[in-house]
Amino acid sequence: MRLLTVLSMVLLAACASAPQPPSDEPIPPQWLAAAQSAQYPQLSYGAGGVLLFTPRVPVESGVRIVRSAAGAKLVDGDRDLTPEYADIDSFDVSMDRREVAFSAKRKDNFDIGLVSLEGSKVSWVPEDPADEVGVQYAPRGNKISFIIRARGGDLVRTVHIPTSMQLTNEFPYGRVEDLAWEPKAEQYAVSWSSVDASDRVEVMTYSGRQRKVTAAPSVRLDVSADPLGGSLLLRPTLMRYGEKLPLVVWRAEGWNEWNDARGRLESAARVVCAVIDHDPDQAFWKAVSAVPWIDTGRVFVVGVRTSSSAAAGRPRPADLSAPGLTSGASGRGRPHSAIWIVADASVPPGFYRTRRNIVAVAPALVQSFGAAWIAHQLKGHPPENGSHR
Repeated sequence: MRLLTVLSMVLLAACASAPQPPSDEPIPPQWLAAAQSAQYPQLSYGAGGVLLFTPRVPVESGVRIVRSAAGAKLVDGDRDLTPEYADIDSFDVSMDRREVAFSAKRKDNFDIGLVSLEGSKVSWVPEDPADEVGVQYAPRGNKISFIIRARGGDLVRTVHIPTSMQLTNEFPYGRVEDLAWEPKAEQYAVSWSSVDASDRVEVMTYSGRQRKVTAAPSVRLDVSADPLGGSLLLRPTLMRYGEKLPLVVWRAEGWNEWNDARGRLESAARVVCAVIDHDPDQAFWKAVSAVPWIDTGRVFVVGVRTSSSAAAGRPRPADLSAPGLTSGASGRGRPHSAIWIVADASVPPGFYRTRRNIVAVAPALVQSFGAAWIAHQLKGHPPENGSHR
């Protein structure tokens, strides 16, 4: 009997000292109830020149995109108009010019080409290093417009085909969603958002003059934006003397895009937000460490994509110790106190899981949860499970 008691005590002690599995905590419903800003994904003009928020009606023709394992091409009925390219983004038909304008990926990016409906050699508009997409003809048919996805913000370029004259309108740190020409082809409307403001609609002449906002953004952040270490750094416009702000690293597909969840966080808390379109590397952390008004003792990273977490659907602490993420001999690597909010397909929807300095949540909830969770921490509420340093 005494031997059994001793063995039981040993087993209990071993269980108590063994690493405990992480527990799943319910996500408060209000954390996921973020209001969505007004969006204007599609624009068109009615016959009377009235701006509408409906899809543009394409010209009726037999032209279509045919996709295969080899790529994509334009055909008119059963006749090929173009060779196969890696991909085709868009096309538009001018029956007046008997011509098709299209955006095709020939090598590394999308370029704009012109081809006759009767069949001809493709003529290419002088290319830009960035993708050129969303091509369309102006109503009178002699001009085309397209969107250039530039690093510093999208551009809308118009080309007068007979003379090759080009004009460009800039949308700084912004992403153009749609463009519609008014019937007289003297101006167009653009729906776009930016890293610091939600969707808005502007009407302007194709030369860029007389720009007028017809639908203002429902959310606009009072921030300044500057590139830093491969990211776009957003900070409050007015900084207080000697102030050091927490850093939120926000992993995104593109750094010129508005995000409602991030907007809610930046509206609720004074933070510096680094919007980055790749996992933060050593160059990024080195640049951040040199900024005196960033508090590197309070760092949150939302949505990183490490190799093993992407493959297995769950993050592991080793994922966050990959080369470029660890602290190097110079001390300019990632902060040891950083908290990582990552996607984990094994976490049930409606719950989050904390282990050490990793907070995991279902993939679809990473951004909405991450924004609310960080705002909660910065209000002085420590996490119920896990460390907060």
